[in-house]
Amino acid sequence: MAFKTNGSSHKNGIKNEVRVAKKLQKVGQKLFPNLSKDFQVNLAGGTQNKADIILEDVSHKIPVSVKRKDRLDKGSYDHVNSSAAVKQTPSLAPICNEVKQIVNSHNSNQLTVWSKTAINDVRKACNDVFEAAMKKMTSSELSKILKDHINDKNDGFTVVVSDISTQKDYKFDYNDMPLKNSIDNHTPKLVWGRGKTSCKVVFEDDNGTIHDHGIRIRVVLNNGVNALLGTSNSANKTSMPVVKIQQDRVDNVISAMQKINKVQTF
Repeated sequence: MAFKTNGSSHKNGIKNEVRVAKKLQKVGQKLFPNLSKDFQVNLAGGTQNKADIILEDVSHKIPVSVKRKDRLDKGSYDHVNSSAAVKQTPSLAPICNEVKQIVNSHNSNQLTVWSKTAINDVRKACNDVFEAAMKKMTSSELSKILKDHINDKNDGFTVVVSDISTQKDYKFDYNDMPLKNSIDNHTPKLVWGRGKTSCKVVFEDDNGTIHDHGIRIRVVLNNGVNALLGTSNSANKTSMPVVKIQQDRVDNVISAMQKINKVQTF
């Protein structure tokens, strides 16, 4: 699966957050009955804010994370996109220096122009390093990433998933997600397929039952190899290893929340 590194996804996301914010200003009291009539809807976002939107009045402050989908049954959205998760995980932390060594070894002749072959060689070498590190990762390390970077950071959040194809928005509390329960109480396991730097995460409970919430983990360069080598034409001029934890089958997430009557559509 290819990832956009030209900034278009970010721009589309911001445009959707503005749309959702305007909608919430109109229907906020219906969705959040505890808010007073004087509540405000404020755009947050930025690298320092987990919340994209904050609803607040004198006595309430509700952080909202907005997920934009062209269609619910296509693609994924990020739960985690973190370089800190790499540095904090013993089996992954060495890849930061290994990536630097790869670039240096391919640039021993002080190249000013990287050939297509050299770029592909660096990409393959990085992917090999990422795959090897992921295969060393233990269930306890994975559990810590999930707890620290998903459950802890989303505690108390409202999630809004936007289906652009239907212009419908689905609102639910993160703490009601079955995923949260599995992260707290079940053992995560990696299930490898054909991907070198991507695999499914499932959860095993105390009875040996496997719970699949459509979660996938990737270790990748956040802005791609061209940005790493300084050859990118986009606004992204640097690149580093990150852990991405993605939510596949978003339509199944909404269906699961509807079955337990924990989602509202607006």
